[in-house]
Formats: sequence, C-alpha cells, structure tokens
Amino acid sequence: MKFQYFSQRSIWLVCVFLMIGQATAAEVDGVKVNLVDHSGAATLSVKAIDQYALHITVDPQTERKARKVQVILPISGRGIWPVNDVAVFDPKGRAIAVRRSGIEWHKLLVTLTPGQNTVFVRAVKTEGHRPANRSEKERHVTDPKTGLKATICNWYDGRQTALSIRFDDSHPTHLSKAIPILNEYGFCGTFMVNPGGHPPNSRVRSAFEDHRSAWKAVASRGKHEFANHTLNHHGALDDQSMEREVGDASKAIWKLCPEKSKLLALNLGGGTQWVTTRPLHYYLDKYHLFDASANSTGMDDTYGKRVETFRRLLETHMKRGLWYKVHYHYIGEGLSTSEANFRAALDIAKQHQDKLWIAGMGDIHKYQTERRGASLEMEHKSKQLVKLKIACTTELALYDQPLTIELTLPKSWKAGRVEVSNQQDKKINVRKVAQPAGDMLRFDVRPITTEYSIENLMKSN
Repeated sequence: MKFQYFSQRSIWLVCVFLMIGQATAAEVDGVKVNLVDHSGAATLSVKAIDQYALHITVDPQTERKARKVQVILPISGRGIWPVNDVAVFDPKGRAIAVRRSGIEWHKLLVTLTPGQNTVFVRAVKTEGHRPANRSEKERHVTDPKTGLKATICNWYDGRQTALSIRFDDSHPTHLSKAIPILNEYGFCGTFMVNPGGHPPNSRVRSAFEDHRSAWKAVASRGKHEFANHTLNHHGALDDQSMEREVGDASKAIWKLCPEKSKLLALNLGGGTQWVTTRPLHYYLDKYHLFDASANSTGMDDTYGKRVETFRRLLETHMKRGLWYKVHYHYIGEGLSTSEANFRAALDIAKQHQDKLWIAGMGDIHKYQTERRGASLEMEHKSKQLVKLKIACTTELALYDQPLTIELTLPKSWKAGRVEVSNQQDKKINVRKVAQPAGDMLRFDVRPITTEYSIENLMKSN
C-alpha cells in the first residue's frame, strides 16, 4: 500500500501553524478534536501543519490507560476536507487503525495505546487513476465563420435534471414490489445489494442468497442497476475484513453483470462501523467504486411527509439542473414505505418525465464525470463543413455512458439537411429539437477522444 502526501495549499499558506492551548477539546480551521469519554488528567493540543494535515498530541499527565480521540472534519464551507482521502499516522509514518461510521466517514475515532501520544491526521493520494476536470467554457464552442455552436448537454439527451431511485439491503420486496412497479412506470432503479452467502455456523440467513436466482434474472435483463452495499452489511474490524466486505461484494456483482462496466456505486450502510488503516479512496480506486452515501433523501415513511418532500426537492433540483438522489428500504404495508406512497412519488416523477433523466446511479455518475473531463474544439473546413473535436479524460473501460452533444445551427442551415458522421464516415443518428429561437440537433457520442464531421447538405446560392 503506497500513499503520497496530499497538499494543494497555495504558497502563502504552505507553513501556517495554529497552536491551541492545553485542553480536552480543540478546533483548528474548522476541524474539531476532542478526548472521548474522558474525565482524567490528560489533555490534548492540536497544530495545523498544512491545509489537510494536523498534528495531535495528547499529554497523559498521570494517566496510564488507552485514550480515544475523535476528529470531526468539516464537510461544508470553505475549509472542507477531502474526507475519503484521509488517514492517520504515527510519528514514524505508520498508518494507524481508525474507526468510522459507514455514512459519516468524516468522523474519525482514534484509539491511542499507553505510551502512544502523537498522531498525524492528513489527506493522502492513492495510486488509482482519477479523471482530470476541464473548465465549463471548454464544453461550449462556436465556429465564428458559420456561427455553428456545439455544447455538451448538462445531462443525457438534454434533460433538465437527473433522478436516481435507490433501494438498500437487497430486501425481498425489491423483487416482489419495487422492480415490478418500476417496470410498470418504465423507470430504472439502483439496487444496493449485499451479495454474501449464508454465514457459516449461524442461524442468520442472507436475504440475497435466499433469492439469488431471482436477482440473477434481474441482472440478466439489464433494465436495473446493481450497486455495492458491502458483502454482508456487517462493517469491519480491520483492513482484512473491510477488504473482504467491500472487495468481494464488487466481485460478486461483476460476476452477476459481466457485460456491464465494473464501475459501481458504494454505500457502506447506516449503522455499520468500519476499522481500517486506509483511506476510503484506497477501496474506491481498487474496486472501481464511487462513494454514493451522501446527499440522498430518505424515503422511509417514518420521516414524515415523504411525498410532499419529494415533490418540493425534485422541483428545486429541476430549477437548478442538479442530480436528485432518493433512497428506499422496504416496500409494502407495515414496512419502511407503503406501496401507496411509493407510487405517489413515482407519479410525481412521471409528470416531469420529459425533463428528467431517470437512470441508475452509476450511469448518472459516469455522465457527470465524463462531462467534467471533456472539452470541445471546432475546425472550420468550409461554409458547409465543420469538424467537431471532443477530448475526454475518462477511461472507456469504466466510463462508457454516452454523452449528448447539442448543436445550435446557423440560420441558413436547415435541421433536416444537416448530416453528422464519425471518423469512419459513418452517419450518426441525430434528433431534431424544436426551440423558439430555431431548431437544434442532438446526438450521442462515446466518451472518447475523437472527431465528427458536421455538414450542411443544402448548398448556398
């Protein structure tokens, strides 16, 4: 396991130090540190040594017992930390085991053994490839001679907002209720499964294992998306068990869906505890995962007014053009969400279907990442021909969701007389979109670096 020190601080911040006086709690640049369940003589001090690096020292005084230190990293505001990159080290640079909650990875609980009084909390870089981002203006281009404009749509097919509908825990009602109802509406769902088998020497049975053949049938049809909710939803006590819970779950899903990209959403699950020396990105990178635990609306009826909340937040996301995420647990009377409330939310989504891209979390994440890493260029060939070049920083093996290009045509060009072809001179299917200011064209492209020819077949006089 190799980590590289993570630092993006500008020159004037390279050596900023802030010392907090002796206490049992401290706050430095928005990071909160405190001794947990402590009533003894020990105190702590905290020093910021870089933008994403802290030096924590505990003075045991007369104490000779282990101590627990909690570190809460800021996840909003100007001082936000890259929490999935954070690990803890001793003075010799050795990684220390840290306990975290499955859905609160920004909260670290570090146990210091007697005689262990100093630790460093810092962000590191793992060896996995992360696509580079391009500026927004690079996704819009105009040919000044013809006036032809091209842009990469915010969402697939030019939709206004993306909506993902997630289901956790591979519960039997996902098979008996959720999937048939989604199919009825023509919607795609993301199913966070726990694909582990029955635990040995245990009376506990796996809901997924009891219905494995049905889940295999769902996977083979390919209408819905599977995601990683860990192997057994048990958490982990060390690196080895976390590797097994996260890694083996990914491998099981890859086996179920061999024709799909290996990129999967990950949610470690509420109520679980994870102990590891590694940052979360180590597991994300190794098993082709992205963290899908944040910014999702829980749709369990116990939260109250879920249908009204769904309507309000969906409209808010539509106005802002953002990705709206919701998640369910069990569907049915007396369970997490009644069928009536589930259908009521889907009815609202159906009313806005022409503006929504309702897709799996993996496909939405792919599109978002591909778009952020893509850029466009135009090369003028003649009054009737323009070359459109697209460059992408993502890897096609993982990021295979098509991007949508939108063309705004010059007034002298007619939508029905414009042809788009790829580098192999193969015609690309285009869709005409009527707009008050004039017709536009949309077409889908693979997220690779290539170019397209855009030709006006109606010759000017």
